[in-house]
Amino acid sequence: MREVVITDIQYRMTMTAIWSLGRKGIPITAVAFEKTKPYERLGFFSKYVTQQEIIPGPEQSKQAFINQLAAIGSRILERTGECPVLIVPRTQTHECIVQYSELIKPYFEYHLVCHENLERANNTFLLSEVAGDVNVPFPETTWLKENETIQSLANRLTYPVVVKYRFAERLTLKPEQRYRIIDNANDFVAAYSNMHAIQSSPLVQRYVTGSGFGVSCVFDASHEPTAIFCHKRLREYPVSGGPSTLCESIWDDRMVRYAVDLLKALNWRGFAMVEFKGEIGGDVYLMEINPRFWGSMMLSLQAGCDMPFAYYKSVQRLSTAHQGQISFGNRYQLGVRMQFILQDFLATVCNIRKRPMGLLSYFSHLLSPSTKDGLLSFSDPRPGIKYIMNAFLHRQ
Repeated sequence: MREVVITDIQYRMTMTAIWSLGRKGIPITAVAFEKTKPYERLGFFSKYVTQQEIIPGPEQSKQAFINQLAAIGSRILERTGECPVLIVPRTQTHECIVQYSELIKPYFEYHLVCHENLERANNTFLLSEVAGDVNVPFPETTWLKENETIQSLANRLTYPVVVKYRFAERLTLKPEQRYRIIDNANDFVAAYSNMHAIQSSPLVQRYVTGSGFGVSCVFDASHEPTAIFCHKRLREYPVSGGPSTLCESIWDDRMVRYAVDLLKALNWRGFAMVEFKGEIGGDVYLMEINPRFWGSMMLSLQAGCDMPFAYYKSVQRLSTAHQGQISFGNRYQLGVRMQFILQDFLATVCNIRKRPMGLLSYFSHLLSPSTKDGLLSFSDPRPGIKYIMNAFLHRQ
């Protein structure tokens, strides 16, 4: 059985791949970066990790990262006679590997979208153009025109608006720091000026109301989906628009069609999560593409849509051919809910004025056997326990 190498194991979403593949007996090498602290290396605490490696990260030295990652693959290839499957959860690591693919490809099997299309997915303005080409609804968008002042831009807007960085994934910011929701011109001038200084010419979008949805996909080398999963955000933290703290598995044909059309237009390979906002049966709009692992990824595994294994099989060219219309909706359980207990409690408390019965809802989900926890596992408890300990002992 071909081995697996997983990078960026400090993120909780990497546990989805570790649990998916480890439970099938697939040997896993977990790669941490030197600048991460020992308690942050979440994957190292899993019983399913068979080998631990610590190397320089791409931010520290791209060349050192590539050289040492290649050395890991070379050792596995020499020992097993097969190139291991490489899983890359984070955009910055993805970008580095694509940039140096000629040095990595001899030692690994993987699906990663090319640099050009990764740029188009990460750049909000370029993404809006792709969305227009395939008729995927996108919020009305504008930006600071040539020779225009920020004040004049503020005066021509209809509020509320959302200001977004064009290349948010390139910034070392938390998700909630990558945009601002603004209600008036005075606040807009201050906020836009600050964001413009960090990354030039942020985009301004009409604020879209409604629920948040995600269509998650794995695409193979032929740019065809091998796994598709949909979820709805029920709560998030920060409440202004952070990662899901409570979410539910759903299926929506229209959003699936939008996501697949969009990713095919980008000649996608590997993992992606396409975010929408709006209402089922009403208007929905594309928000962004996460060209990486996403925060609620564990829900797909818990609902029976094994995305890491779908990727593993597609890399080994074992995926089945697709015929006719995509019909993934009956391949996993609908209505499964997942909760991150600490973050969901904070989300509930923040919303307590708007929803006085929120605490009752929180505890009903916490105690419900139909709601899964996002990280606590009886079969492999150490990563979840360590994550909770870190939240209390290493708060920044």
